[in-house]
Amino acid sequence: MRKFWLLFLLPLQIFAQNNLSATIQAFAKTSAVSGREDEAAAFVLQLFKQGICKKDKLGNIIIQIGSGSPKKLLTTALDEPGYVISQIQEDGYLRIAPVGYGFNGTLAHQFIEGNEISINTDKGKQFGICAVPSQHYDRGGRLISERSKTPFQWQEAFIDVGAASSKDITAKGIQLLDPLTLNKKPVVYANNYIAAPSIASKAAVIALATVAKTLMNEKAEGTIVIAFTTLELLNGKGIEAIAHEYGPFDEVYQFNRFLKDEALTEMNILVDKHIPSITIQQKVSKPLMALQYSSTGQPEWNNAKLYALGLSADYHYTPVETINTKQAELLIQAWLQAVQQKQWNISYINTPQIKNAESSFKTFNKEANLLSSLIAEYGVNPQEKKVRDCIISQLPAWAKYNIDEKGNLSCTFGNGKEHIVFVAHMDEVGYVVDSIRENGILVMKDKGGSFNWVWEAHPAVIHTNNENINAVFEPRTDYQIATKRFNNGIALTVNAGYHSKQEATVAGITEGITTVTMLKKMIRLSEDKAAARSFDDRVGCAALIMALQNINPNQLPFKVTFIWSVGEEIGLVGSTFAAKNYKDAAIAYPIDTYVSSDAPTESKQFGYCPLGNGAVIRVLESINFINKSSLTYLQNLAKKNNIKTQYGMTIGGTDGQGFLSYGIPSVPLSWPGRYSHSPVEIMDFHDIHSLIQLIQAIMKDNQKKYN
Repeated sequence: MRKFWLLFLLPLQIFAQNNLSATIQAFAKTSAVSGREDEAAAFVLQLFKQGICKKDKLGNIIIQIGSGSPKKLLTTALDEPGYVISQIQEDGYLRIAPVGYGFNGTLAHQFIEGNEISINTDKGKQFGICAVPSQHYDRGGRLISERSKTPFQWQEAFIDVGAASSKDITAKGIQLLDPLTLNKKPVVYANNYIAAPSIASKAAVIALATVAKTLMNEKAEGTIVIAFTTLELLNGKGIEAIAHEYGPFDEVYQFNRFLKDEALTEMNILVDKHIPSITIQQKVSKPLMALQYSSTGQPEWNNAKLYALGLSADYHYTPVETINTKQAELLIQAWLQAVQQKQWNISYINTPQIKNAESSFKTFNKEANLLSSLIAEYGVNPQEKKVRDCIISQLPAWAKYNIDEKGNLSCTFGNGKEHIVFVAHMDEVGYVVDSIRENGILVMKDKGGSFNWVWEAHPAVIHTNNENINAVFEPRTDYQIATKRFNNGIALTVNAGYHSKQEATVAGITEGITTVTMLKKMIRLSEDKAAARSFDDRVGCAALIMALQNINPNQLPFKVTFIWSVGEEIGLVGSTFAAKNYKDAAIAYPIDTYVSSDAPTESKQFGYCPLGNGAVIRVLESINFINKSSLTYLQNLAKKNNIKTQYGMTIGGTDGQGFLSYGIPSVPLSWPGRYSHSPVEIMDFHDIHSLIQLIQAIMKDNQKKYN
């Protein structure tokens, strides 16, 4: 009972408003692959005035305070699990290999598949994606279904940085053995929870930096050596060098990332054994793995008393490892109490202003800006209003639009007798809250079709009527021993920090209505390529918007209707409804993704239309086969107008089906895309440019007769 009361007798400042959470989030974005901790080390050095820290030849950062006895070491490691570039292929794809032993569980490598990655190079950060097979091809387009496979392994990984050759890779400054991690997106949810890869270790670094700053501002007994060490997950030589250079020590207080506990609501720290000098509540925990280096030796601590400290975390060793910032506050206090039992006036760290160097591009900036605006809006059916509003804001002043009862946006213009229709869809794949458990966990239902494992254990965004709420897609309960890539038959779940169904309901979560997606932002990979979630079909939406530019609607030989439809991904809902109002149409041109096999994960036998080679005429798809005359017409029109086009077959369907029901031919026009229905779809700006040209050429072709 005594310890319980001591917790509440600690200075109130421990839970006061400060920058700790913001600093942890900022540091959580840094890369520190074991042996390549430079970025994280640079961040730590910025926290102190020049000359305070010493950096040794192994990259360890040391601060020594005070003199005399006792001599104590407070230490934590900088490094984290990660990869290096192990091969640069002639076709521009990269292969990787893991570094060190920090990966844990059978899904450890699977968490990068289908997600953004970051590479630290001499020229700065370069972004890319870890390729994932297109979801559409699992519907009969490949011999072995991805869903049937065992967990993804690093040997299967292809890194796509938008390059077409090894020469392009060199131009980006990417070299063999450059370190690589996920492109980290730390999120705060339920006020006090922070989720990010290796967040417990990251938080410990900031906690120890706070301790160092506090000790520099207040007097303490004896000598305190503070060390931020390297190489912990590789060979342990960082901490060993500290022991040899700065020891012997009387006491060592080392943060141990492998102490495991999931009690985030308990106000305690983890320890490997009780620490008598610390009055904060302690919970003894057995390390999941030992910090042992049997092949390289271990530190010689002589007669030092050794203590390990840790932080509780949920979803250990996943991209959404989660800590409670209040427990990080307690870690600060614990380290200070280990130095001396007194009332400490904690000096919090100011979050450094880190400027991310952004690449500048000379071409396609107009297209990129429009696409970036559309991508920024979330629109899983039935919540497509923000996407629709964005499209409306981009329409030319002369465009008169209509919104029907389903939510489809349409615009009719031109003067011709014959009526032609173009349709692109506004919705994207994602999830809807199917049910809410009594403990507040949200159970998901798929909307549109995707591989659930590329969403698993990544940040989530819950979309209510009033706000976007941060959360995390939970890893499956057996993620450390799972034997299948696909979590078959078990729905994804989302944790937003609610403790009950009532709490979730009060927050605005409605079963069957509230949608859930991932964080997203378009990233340009190169002059011509970009990656984002929901390019399917924001590229089509953007193509229609840009096709309206630089035309005189009164001079068109046709009556033309552009439709931006709802609910395509869940069964062509919007376009099927809209078709009833356009039965007079002579032809429908759906504008949608062409699921291309132009990817290292696919066979080129089927669906091969390379990115950058122009717009695609979808001659044959799962539910449509256009007539030969339409194909010949479009090929001749493209040739006449010097428009790059391709044609081919693919899997999937388009919004043209509703028009076919009324005898109106559907002739799908597309842009080729990689990695369909994933968080990392890739497009080429040359293709959207060709698609816009083709749409405009069709509208302006006064020689064409459809009847």
